[in-house]
Amino acid sequence: MEAAVRVDTSGAACPVPILEIAKAIRRLRIGTLVELISTDRGLEADLPAWCEATGHTLVRMERRGASYVGWVRKAGEQQGHGA
Repeated sequence: MEAAVRVDTSGAACPVPILEIAKAIRRLRIGTLVELISTDRGLEADLPAWCEATGHTLVRMERRGASYVGWVRKAGEQQGHGA
């Protein structure tokens, strides 16, 4: 999957991965695909919850060795906080 922006938070613990994707996604146009890479196991629960709260679309999540990778598409209108 080819993302326009990659946010690599490897080595950082919660809440850093979510804070970093939130910061990155603010600057992007609607519909942009962002790839988030993390070594924090909590991303499996945190990223879907954040997407649900903000209205962004979680396109896919996968595990790659010790890393967790999620792809998020920026929504047109943010419904919650942190977007």
